[in-house]
Formats: sequence, structure tokens, C-alpha cells
Amino acid sequence: MPDLPNIPCSYKEGVYGVSDFDENTDAAGDYALSLDYDTQYQILSYVIPVGKDETREMTLYSVPEDDLLQTLRAVYDKDGTLQSVTATLNGHETLLYIHYENAEHARHEIQKFAIQNADAITEQIKQCTDLVARLFIEYYSDGDCMDYHAKIGTAAQMEALKQKYPRDNDVLDNAGDYPSDNIEGDNERLITMVRCAEDYPTETFLYMVDLMSKHIEEHALAALNKTEDFKYICAEYD
Repeated sequence: MPDLPNIPCSYKEGVYGVSDFDENTDAAGDYALSLDYDTQYQILSYVIPVGKDETREMTLYSVPEDDLLQTLRAVYDKDGTLQSVTATLNGHETLLYIHYENAEHARHEIQKFAIQNADAITEQIKQCTDLVARLFIEYYSDGDCMDYHAKIGTAAQMEALKQKYPRDNDVLDNAGDYPSDNIEGDNERLITMVRCAEDYPTETFLYMVDLMSKHIEEHALAALNKTEDFKYICAEYD
């Protein structure tokens, strides 16, 4: 594919795609998102500015070349500040970058997204009509990769575990031993919003985990058909 242009952090007000920038465009700002795409492995790598002095590397996998070229959009406000960069990848609008005015603005946007993400997960949880013995929240972060999802353990699945491991009660509280699918929100957007904030990413992520987990507890549990020994378990995994 042709070389991707740099996306300047300062430009003219408007919405621009890949073809609207050229090799001279990045002269308009002190900072720019420098995009690098590996055609063979469909990996998009780029560097984002964080605050005034810091940058962070971002990596997205399984990025279709045509989607990236045709749908990447950079949005600039009336002052010419880059507000966001998105692309519709595999039919899903993916946030590549978001600009925060300050720490207060970052916290507001992160809080808003955390509740929206928790609501999306809650709606999926509510679709379960089986008798439920466990509702798990699992999360993970190493600074670059982050994951947050829910998982349902039905009473029938728990009974099967009791039969298989009659002397191991710990297995009943282990999400990995239940065959249910993970219930996810938008982990890609979560990662971008966390890593674009100035605070240390793991701390920001754990703040979001706390918000989402409490929101799910408040809004999903009442809708479930639960066993008498039902447990809501939130835990970090390796």
C-alpha cells in the first residue's frame, strides 16, 4: 500500500481522510500521528502525543488495508486542534486517537465511556434466561494490552463441575472452568481512551474497571434468575 501520511495535531477545521493529507501536511503542527502499516500482517502502528511532552506507541492488529484507506477520518475543531481519529474496521468504528483538553476533561470522557461500556455489557447479560450461579468480571492490563469482560456461569454448568471435580470447591469460583462465551463491550476503544490520557495507563484502567464493575453489579444482577448460592466475582487474570 502507499505510505500513510502523518496526521498533524494542528490543521484546518474540518474532517479529513487519508487522501486529504500529503507529505507536507505535517508542517502545520508541532506534533503528528505517524502511521505505519504492515501489509503482510495487517498491523497498524502509530505514535500518539500525550499531554505536552510524552508520546505513546499504539498497535492495532487485523486491520484491513482497504478499510483503513477508505474510512480513516481525522476531525479538527474550529481552533484547528485534532480532536479524534477513527476508522471503520471490519464494520466497527474504531477509535485510534482522542484529544483531552485537560485532566478534568479526560476524567469526564473516561467516566462517560465506562458507563456506556458497562451498559452494553449489562444488556447482553440480561439476555440470559438460564438459572445463574456465577457472574464473573475478568480484567487484565499490562499497560499496552487491556481486556475487560463478563462471563456467566449457569447452575447446570456448575453442577457439571461439581460432578467432574467433587473434591475441589475452588473450581466453582474459577471463570476459566465455565464454557460460556466472554461478554465484551468495546475493548479497543477502552484501550485508546486510557492510553491517550496523561495518567499512568494501568491506574486509569483500574479506575474504569471499578466504575464498570459497580455499574454492572447495580444494573445487571437484579435481572438475573439466580441460585441461592449465587456469587458476583470480579478478578484480575494473568
